[in-house]
Amino acid sequence: MAENEDRIRQRAYEIWEQEGRPQGEDMRHWLQAFQEIAAGADTDSQPARKPRAKKDPGSAKAAKPKAAAKAKGGAQSVPTTTPPPKSGKIVANLTKH
Repeated sequence: MAENEDRIRQRAYEIWEQEGRPQGEDMRHWLQAFQEIAAGADTDSQPARKPRAKKDPGSAKAAKPKAAAKAKGGAQSVPTTTPPPKSGKIVANLTKH
């Protein structure tokens, strides 16, 4: 536990120096360092994955056409609608500035 705290303290200090030693940002630097160390610990604790076997281009599965691929991340298609028409009526309780 003390080892992680020392690593967090060191990383927070590095962040503080990189940002030009601003005053009053110590908690933000500590939390950023904590998140970085925790993220690194999560990836270190996960077992290494085995590489996927390459598909044989002559296999029956490779000959089948694939369905349309879904978009991952990035921009997705969104149905568009037209906005309602603007009314020429003035609402009684509204004021214009």
